[in-house]
Amino acid sequence: MVKLDIHTLAHHLKQERLYVNSEKQLIQRLNADVLKTAEKLYRTAWIAKQQRINLDRLIITSAEASPAECCQHAKILEDTQFVDGYKQLGFQETAYGEFLSRLRENPRLIASSLVAGEKLNQENTQSVIYTVFTSLYGNCIMQEDESYLLQVLRYLIEFELKESDNPRRLLRRGTCAFSILFKLFSEGLFSAKLFLTATLHEPIMQLLVEDEDHLETDPNKLIERFSPAQQEKLFGEKGSDRFRQKVQEMVDSNEAKLVALVNKFIGYLKQNTYCFPHSLRWIVSQMYKTLSCVDRLEVGEVRAMCTDLLLACFICPAVVNPEQYGIISDAPINEVARFNLMQVGRLLQQLAMTGSEEGDPRTKSSLGKFDKSCVAAFLDVVIGGRAVETPPMSSVNLLEGLSRTVVYITYSQLITLVNFMKSVMSGDQLREDRMALDNLLANLPQAKPGKSSSLEMTPYSTPQLSPATTPANKKNRLPIGQQLAAITAWDSSATSLTAHITLVTPFGG
Repeated sequence: MVKLDIHTLAHHLKQERLYVNSEKQLIQRLNADVLKTAEKLYRTAWIAKQQRINLDRLIITSAEASPAECCQHAKILEDTQFVDGYKQLGFQETAYGEFLSRLRENPRLIASSLVAGEKLNQENTQSVIYTVFTSLYGNCIMQEDESYLLQVLRYLIEFELKESDNPRRLLRRGTCAFSILFKLFSEGLFSAKLFLTATLHEPIMQLLVEDEDHLETDPNKLIERFSPAQQEKLFGEKGSDRFRQKVQEMVDSNEAKLVALVNKFIGYLKQNTYCFPHSLRWIVSQMYKTLSCVDRLEVGEVRAMCTDLLLACFICPAVVNPEQYGIISDAPINEVARFNLMQVGRLLQQLAMTGSEEGDPRTKSSLGKFDKSCVAAFLDVVIGGRAVETPPMSSVNLLEGLSRTVVYITYSQLITLVNFMKSVMSGDQLREDRMALDNLLANLPQAKPGKSSSLEMTPYSTPQLSPATTPANKKNRLPIGQQLAAITAWDSSATSLTAHITLVTPFGG
């Protein structure tokens, strides 16, 4: 009887051991799958953001970037493959990995260096800003990266906007480090996409249904939209009282339609305030708190800056180009609808500036039909509450438990970032953070990174060959700087900082 019980126990223990081993193997396979999926996510996000920057470069600075160049760069990005960077950087990989890791963990130094670079008129400042977001902070996919970037933005408010003679003009120009980083951050923030979709999808779809006419409110521009024959048919003889009366009637009708449309947008804005992103709310409240302490700035001007940040830099771009923000995907936007969306965006911005001298006098009649506090009430909700020093944790953290151990950066971006920091160090604009930057740069090799000093890299953003002039049999002979990108990995859990570097080749060969 005892032997039977021992035999049964041994059998059960063996079965349990097999079960435990099987579960361990399953968990290991699942962990490996998670890591592979996360790696794929990081790489896809890197490529997608580079494509978005490439598109913006074509749209905004089309004079400097030809369609052929941007199409070529888009094709290069599509074919990107990622290869270990130590094959290019060799033993220097560890030094550069440590440099990037410690720079990433010092948001104050990044902010002060960017501001110093702008004051020194460094020509690569904008590309370094893109590198900080896309590479150093990995497009803010991870919670830790988002927290670091929010701190960078807070320090930029203190070092850049607070110290500016005209911070509102600097902000609205959209070319300062704070504006660029805020745009990159808000465009990729998941909670921001949810808010914009919830707020704008329904009113935009209603506008698309009712896009029969241009809602023009300027009488002169309204007349120009019609041929002489159409003008006579619609308004009568030009110059007559009847002509002016009919034109004014159409202007009044368009104004009434625009007011109704804008009121719908404002209604949905108020209705969805509850899901406004906590990260953006924290940034706006930090701006209000910091700039309200500046003696030369009135409270009204600070509120106007916060409203500019919300509308001109976040909401209105999504109103005008909803397809770029994923708000609509199945409805085409024709020229009439695009014009009307621009009218709505313009009115929303004018409402934000109600009471300001900068208001457009041509829209005064339309603005008089709105509640003066409609946008102010939304701003009060956003900046209201206690302004805490610590950035908020994301309410939607789909990657909880994961930590990023790799940074994707092109070779030319790495060289540009290092040279930028060295230029800032040699200048006289960096003060309190000078020692911290000096300690970082002191550990870097003096020679250019790479196994071969003869291997010259060209910036990925300046292709030397365009598709129109590149023979088909030479398509794989582009300058290597356009084909390679470095990936620097650090192990933050190790007691001593280690690094591993990888390179990217679009053509796999």
